[in-house]
Amino acid sequence: MGTIVKGVVSAFGGKKRRREQKQANATYQGALRNQDAFEMKNVMAGMTGPQVQTQGYDAALAQSGQLGPAAGAQMATLGPAQGYSAQGYESQGYDAGTTNVGGLLRGANTGLTNTMANLQVSTAAADMQAREADQALAASQDLAAQAGTGGGGATALAAQAAKSKAGVTASIDQQVKQNERLRAQGESELQRSQLSQQNLASKFDLGQQQFNVGQQNKAAMFGAQAANQAAQFGAQAQNQAARFGAQAENQFALSKFGAANQMSQFNARNQNQFAQSQFGADNQFALANQQAQNQAASMGASAANQAAMANADYQFKADVMERQGEDQIQQFEFKKLTDQTGRAAAIKNQKDEARAQAKADLIGGIGGLLEEGGKLFMSDKRLKKNIKLIGVSKSGINIYTFKYKNEIFGKGVFQGVMADEVPSYAVVKDKSGFNKVDYSKIDVKFKSII
Repeated sequence: MGTIVKGVVSAFGGKKRRREQKQANATYQGALRNQDAFEMKNVMAGMTGPQVQTQGYDAALAQSGQLGPAAGAQMATLGPAQGYSAQGYESQGYDAGTTNVGGLLRGANTGLTNTMANLQVSTAAADMQAREADQALAASQDLAAQAGTGGGGATALAAQAAKSKAGVTASIDQQVKQNERLRAQGESELQRSQLSQQNLASKFDLGQQQFNVGQQNKAAMFGAQAANQAAQFGAQAQNQAARFGAQAENQFALSKFGAANQMSQFNARNQNQFAQSQFGADNQFALANQQAQNQAASMGASAANQAAMANADYQFKADVMERQGEDQIQQFEFKKLTDQTGRAAAIKNQKDEARAQAKADLIGGIGGLLEEGGKLFMSDKRLKKNIKLIGVSKSGINIYTFKYKNEIFGKGVFQGVMADEVPSYAVVKDKSGFNKVDYSKIDVKFKSII
C-alpha cells in the first residue's frame, strides 16, 4: 500500500521535478561549453635562452724553429759474391744381354698332320641291305609261285646262303676299317708326344738362356753402379771443398761491409740527435712565451663573458617569472570554470536522481496497482539482472528474484517469471519490442520483495 501512495505523490510532483531537472541540465551544459571553449595558451612559446655576445681573443702563435736536413750515412758497397765451379762425372753404363726364342716350334713347323684325312667309308653294309630287299622280293614271288605250282624251295635256300656269306664279308670289312682308325689314332698320339718332348726341351733351353743373360746383366749393372758411385763421391768432395772456400770469402766480405755501415750510421745518428735536441729547446722556449700570452688574453675574455652571461641569465629568469605568473592566472581561470562545471554537474545529478526516483515511485505505485489487479508486467529477461531461481509453481513455471537494469521499471528486488519460460497465451509484446507477462493467466504472483 506504501508503494501505491508513493506513486500517487510522484504523479502530482512530477511536473516540478521535470522543470528543475531541465534547468539543471541546461546550466550544466552551459558550464561544460564554457569549459570546452577555454583555450589554454602556451605562455612559454617563443621563449629563447639567454642571449650572450661572448668576448673572444686572438691566440698568440709560437715561432717554432726549423730543423735542418738529417745527416745521411755513407753506406759501404758490397762486392760480388765469390762463386765456384762444380765438379761433374760421367756415369758408367752396360749393354744388357738378350735371349733367343727361335728354337720353339710353332705353326707349320710343329709337324702335326691330319691322320684321319685318308680314311675310307665302308659301303658293304648298304650293298647287303639292297641285296636283302631284292631277295625278299624274290622270296615273295616264289611263295606266290608255290601257291600256284607247289615249287620254289631251292630259291629260298640259295638266298639264305648268299645272305650269310654277305654278312661274313661285311664283318671283315668293319674290322679292317676299325684297324685303320686305330692305326691313325696311334700315329697321331705318337706325333703329339714327340712334339711335346721337343717343346719341353726348347722351353728348358730358353729358360736356361734367359737365366744366364739375367746373371750377366746383373753383373754388368753392379759394375756400372759401383763406378758411378765412386765418380759421384769424388765430384761431391771437390764441390764441397770449393763451396766452403767461396762461403768463407763471402762471409768475410759481409762482416767488413756490416762494420763499415754501422760506423757510418752511428756518426749520422749522433749528428741528428744533437740537431733534434737544439730544435726541441728552441720550440719549448717559444711555446712557453705563447702560453703566457694566451693565458692573459683568456683571463680577460673569460671575465667579460662571465659578466655578459650573468646579465643575460638575470633577464631570462625575469622573463620566465613573468610568463609563469601569466600561466598561474590562466590555470586559476580554468579551475574556476571546472568548479562551475562540477557544481552544475552535481546539481544536475541531484535533479536526475530525484526525477528517476519519482518515476520509480510512480511505476512502483502503478506496479502495486497492477499487482492487485493482476495485470501486465515487464518480464523480458533482457531487462533484468541479478536473476536467481527460488522455486517452481504448481504448473511447473520457474520463479525468480531479480532487479531491473533500468530502475524506471521499478527500484529494488522483485519476484516473478521470465517471459520466455511461460506459455505464449500469457505473453504480450510491448511496443518497445520487449515482452510483458499477464500474471492473471499464470499461477505465479509478481511482487516487490525489498
